[in-house]
Amino acid sequence: MSTKTLLTVLAVSVVYASTLSAQSVSAPLTDQTYFTADQLVAWVLEANPGLAAIQAAAEAAAFRIDPAGSLDDPMLSYGVAPLTANEDRGLNQKIDFSQKIPWPGTLAAREAAARYDALAADRDVDALKLRVVAQAKAAYAEWRFVHSALDIHHATQALLDELITTAQTRYAAGRALKQDVLQAEVERADLDNQLLRLHKLTTTVQARINALLNRPPDASLPAATPIALRAGPPTLEVLQNLALAQHPDLARLDARITASESRITLAEKAFFPNFQLGVGYNELWDNADKRPIFGVSINVPLDRSKRRSELSRAQAEKRRTEFSRVERRADLLSDLAQARAEVFEAQSSVVLYRDRLIPLAAEYLEAAMADYQSGSGAFLNVITAEQRKLATDLALARARADYARRLAELERWVGGSIETAGTPFIGDQQ
Repeated sequence: MSTKTLLTVLAVSVVYASTLSAQSVSAPLTDQTYFTADQLVAWVLEANPGLAAIQAAAEAAAFRIDPAGSLDDPMLSYGVAPLTANEDRGLNQKIDFSQKIPWPGTLAAREAAARYDALAADRDVDALKLRVVAQAKAAYAEWRFVHSALDIHHATQALLDELITTAQTRYAAGRALKQDVLQAEVERADLDNQLLRLHKLTTTVQARINALLNRPPDASLPAATPIALRAGPPTLEVLQNLALAQHPDLARLDARITASESRITLAEKAFFPNFQLGVGYNELWDNADKRPIFGVSINVPLDRSKRRSELSRAQAEKRRTEFSRVERRADLLSDLAQARAEVFEAQSSVVLYRDRLIPLAAEYLEAAMADYQSGSGAFLNVITAEQRKLATDLALARARADYARRLAELERWVGGSIETAGTPFIGDQQ
């Protein structure tokens, strides 16, 4: 199947899918309790209006290919000589039919330029898909974070309520100070204030996801499934080779360069004449054998300066695109290296919090509560340990969300999903 046919099929299928997006995306959102990152990506690709718009532009570019490689419409002319009318022959008539024929290779170059323009437009669609997918996965990670943070806060609130009850009981029995109760109540009030900020973040992330889905900002959403910690990404060299081979930004610029080469060919063809072939029949000739007419005409390209200017412009456009590709390649490899480093940083942070800091914070809180209940420890130590435990739990949830977001960015710079390599962290998801 040709590139032109593939582009046309893609565009038509996208237009059909976009007409069904309103009912096909809303139903699964309301019918399930949880959704995965892959499900959200599929819904966003189906419903996002910006993606549908650029796909329509790619479709329009695909339909320019056939006209670009076609001849101009032939010309048919007809005329009469009114003063030649007589009873024997009637009006004398003249009929001409002509067709413009450009210099050989002109139509092929024109069609090639349109074809590679269409291919570049198609790669624009792929680039936007990568950006939209990364945005969807980042929003999914934030949606999971706010729900994890809310669960952590609710658990911490229950713990503080228990501490307040314990402090009040010990104070009533004369075994604790009034300030213990006040400290617990102040901490509880501060936790309520933090909960307000979490609710604000929930509203913000919900509106962001619904915008990607082309839904009202306050439309309800299912909860996000846990974020799994995957194996480490491949080596930088492997990722660089993948990006250079498949990233649509580079493919788009390659197509633009090839289109520029075709336009240079067109500018060179302009130095040669075009032909116009014609046939006709002229009744002004008395002798019937002389009435058929066959002819050819050409334009005379005398103004060479304007053609040299067009050629120079086409060559400059090609150089500009080539330099743009060099710059984009360097930026892409730089972004890729940075994204890979950030994935490793977030991954290591998750492991550090999960394996060391979370157990230490839990042990610290248990020890502080045991000492307070036995009368050998201060209540302030319990509050400090509770604050440390809350901060550590939230930091782990944030590290998981950052890991998912940065992994999505890495896949964006690679140009698609990556096959991970290394040793996975078994059984780790939250």
